[in-house]
Amino acid sequence: MTRVGLIGMLIVVVAFTMWVPPAGAQQPVRMTVQQLFKSNHQIEVVAGTEVVWADPHFDRVWFPAGSGAPRVERSSEGLHAIFSRPGTYRGSFTVVAGHGTNEVYEMTVTVRKASN
Repeated sequence: MTRVGLIGMLIVVVAFTMWVPPAGAQQPVRMTVQQLFKSNHQIEVVAGTEVVWADPHFDRVWFPAGSGAPRVERSSEGLHAIFSRPGTYRGSFTVVAGHGTNEVYEMTVTVRKASN
């Protein structure tokens, strides 16, 4: 590798390691079915946080249309949504095994204002 290429690579590495998430931002919150039941179906995060329902036992996760809650999308990591605004969001979820698979469970996501 040339000296210029090496210096360029070093600058990229240093810049990447110095990146800091926005003030008050939280790392993604990963929930399993077991964690959600243990927390009495409550999730608490700061604004701007991504919640990932990262358990293959989650069948569906949704919030009523018009509730102001973000849309839940499916990816290879599981179901996820970014909660950008403070508020209390009441949603529902179903599971594919373990608990009653035909039951719809309620959950609450409380989003606090991020501190600066």
